[in-house]
Amino acid sequence: MTATKSNGGEGQAPPSPSFSDQIHSFFSSVSLTIFLFSFIAVASIFGTLIRQQASPQEYLSVYSESTYAILSFLRLDDIFHSWWFMLVIGLLVVNLVLCTLPRFTRLLKTPPISKVPDRKALDAMGLRFTVQGKKLDDVSGMLRGYKTAHTGEDGRVLERGSFGRYGFYMVHLSIILILVGGLIGLLFGFRGPLILNKGETKNAFMVRGSVMKSQPMSFSLKLNEFTLALYPTGEPKDFASDVEVIEDGKTVLRRTIRVNDPLSYKGIHVYQSSYGSNPRFLFDVGGQKVELGQGSVYKKGNLQLLLVRYEKSVHNFGPGVQVTYLQDGEPQTQWFLRDVPKLRERTVMGTPVRLENIKDEFYTGLEVAYDPGVWVVWTGFALILFGLYVNFFIYHRRLYLVEVPGGVQVAGVAFRNREGFKEEFEKLKGRLGCS
Repeated sequence: MTATKSNGGEGQAPPSPSFSDQIHSFFSSVSLTIFLFSFIAVASIFGTLIRQQASPQEYLSVYSESTYAILSFLRLDDIFHSWWFMLVIGLLVVNLVLCTLPRFTRLLKTPPISKVPDRKALDAMGLRFTVQGKKLDDVSGMLRGYKTAHTGEDGRVLERGSFGRYGFYMVHLSIILILVGGLIGLLFGFRGPLILNKGETKNAFMVRGSVMKSQPMSFSLKLNEFTLALYPTGEPKDFASDVEVIEDGKTVLRRTIRVNDPLSYKGIHVYQSSYGSNPRFLFDVGGQKVELGQGSVYKKGNLQLLLVRYEKSVHNFGPGVQVTYLQDGEPQTQWFLRDVPKLRERTVMGTPVRLENIKDEFYTGLEVAYDPGVWVVWTGFALILFGLYVNFFIYHRRLYLVEVPGGVQVAGVAFRNREGFKEEFEKLKGRLGCS
C-alpha cells in the first residue's frame, strides 16, 4: 500500500515545465534584464573610450595592426551599429514586454469592487472613525475628490487615485519605446559629413562606417556663401553657411546654417560641423590669367604644369607652390614664392609663368543626419516623465462607508504612500466634524 493516489495526484512530484515554458521563463526573468542592462552599459563605455566610425588609417595611428584587426572583427570600431549590439537591444525589448504584459493583463482582468469588507476587517483597519447623526449619502457627498466604486446593502466604497496603478506600466512602456526608437534609428537612420565649396551643389554625402559609402538625398544642397568671424586671438567666433535646398531644379528653401541652428527638411537635419580652406593660385601664363588649385593640371600646347605642393612658409620666405612639368621627357620642378619678386616669375619651356597671388577659399563642413526613430524616442521620454509623476505623486486609496447605529463608520486604506494618506485621512476627519 502506497501513500500516493493515482487519480487525485496527491503526493506526486509536480510535472516538469515544458520546453516552451522554460524559454518563456528565461526571456522574462529579471536576471536577464539585469544582464542585458549591464551589457549595454559596458558596451557604451567601450563606445565612449574607442573612437567610433573612424578610418582605418586613424585606428592604425593609435593601435597595432593585430589590435585593430580584433577591434574590427568584434565591431568595436562601430559598436552602436554592430549586429550584436542591436540584438541585445532587441532582446531587452522582448524581455521588458514579457515581464510587463502578464502583470498588466492581470490588472485589466481584476474584477470591479463588489462588496465592502466585513465588520471584523473594518475594525482591524488602523484608520477609521464614526460620523454621528449623518446618513450614507450625506457623508459621501462631503468627501469631494472621491468617486463611488461600489454601492450596496453592505455599504459604499469610494476611491481616489486609481490611475496611479498604471504608473509602473507607463515607465516600462516608455523604456520599451525609447529602446525601439533607438533601434529604428540604428537600422534605418544615417549620419555623415558633407563638404561643400562655394557655389558647389551636391545631393549625396558619405556615411561613416567600416566602409565609407555614398548616401543619396531626395534633394540637393548648394553653398552660396560661407562666412567666418574671428576673435582677435584668431579663434573662430562664428561660422555659418548660406545654403539653398534645390528640388527638381528649383530652389525651395534658403537658410543660413550655424552651430546649434541646423537646417531641417523632410526629416533630414543638416548641422554646421566644421570648416576649412583650399588654397587657390592665380597665375599669368604667357599673358593668360589662370586660376588653379592644389593638384590641378594646366595644359597648353606642349606646356603641362602640375601643382603638386603648397606651403604657407617656404624657408621663412612666405607662401609658395611647387610646380612640376616635363622638359625633354624629364620631370622638372620649380618653386614659385609669392613674396619674393625674383621667384614669383620663371620661364618654363619658353613660356613666362608668373604667380600673381595665393588666396584661401573656404569650404564648409556639414553633418547630415536622418533618424526616423527620434519621435518614438521623444514620445518615450515624455511618457517616462508622466509615468514617474503618476507613480510617485498619484497613489490609490479607498474609503469604506458603512451605516452603524447613530451614524456612519468611515475606514480607509492606501496601497502606497501610507504616511501621506494618514495626513489626508486626518483632514477628512476634521472636514466631517470628527475630533
